[in-house]
Amino acid sequence: MVDGITNRNPLVADYSEWRARDYFQTYYSEVVLPDEQAVLAYQIDVLRAARARFGRGLEYGCGPTLHRAIAASRYAFRIDMADWLADNLAEARTWLCADDDAPEWKRFTRYVLACEGHTRPNHRKVLQREALTRKVVRGLYVSDARLRQPLGPSREEFYDLIITGFCIDAISADPRVFRRCLRNVTSMLQPGGTFIIHALHQCKAYKCGDRMFPGSNLTIDTMRECMLENGFANSSIDVQVIPCPDNRQYGYSGILTASARKATKTRRG
Repeated sequence: MVDGITNRNPLVADYSEWRARDYFQTYYSEVVLPDEQAVLAYQIDVLRAARARFGRGLEYGCGPTLHRAIAASRYAFRIDMADWLADNLAEARTWLCADDDAPEWKRFTRYVLACEGHTRPNHRKVLQREALTRKVVRGLYVSDARLRQPLGPSREEFYDLIITGFCIDAISADPRVFRRCLRNVTSMLQPGGTFIIHALHQCKAYKCGDRMFPGSNLTIDTMRECMLENGFANSSIDVQVIPCPDNRQYGYSGILTASARKATKTRRG
């Protein structure tokens, strides 16, 4: 999910210049990059550790991508997807409405299945997982993470799983915006619910096509502080930095990946 905040740095583009296909071509069109391998494996590890399917999941800031939904589809009965840009959602909708032959995400589906123990998944297993994803994904929503209730009051504490990847940290170069957006997005998570987030580590701007877009320059300490500020149980918080030095050409050399459970509310006797 990205938004249209104008940045003071003239070298960083406004999101009015965003092109969904540029993003796909830059990061997803040829191989499963090592950083995406790491964050997908992390996401699957967290979901498998829950040992039960989630009822309602949300991928917030899906962009024009499907791989995180494909990875989550086995672990939730329902998944909604939300993004600020209709262009991104149109790309997602095209795949969700396509037939089995749609090729673009199959290499990611194979990687997801490999993470789950299928070392050489055959074509049938790939088709089954993608069919499951198309069944599980229920709604696509335009949303703005800067709003206090990004999907409206009816979605307050609605989901028991929220996944967001390279979204909230890319809204603005101002880390205070990241903090507010994280608060707003996690307000949709039920007490006891699971939150998974991926962000660029210490990145001030990242490349998409021939343009640079903002990064919040996050550190591991900032991520942990924000988790605590938003009601996540301290004992459940896991924050890691995954080095990816080869991605310096894109404006970052590390990934922050984190997960936590929202603390349950205690009743007063």
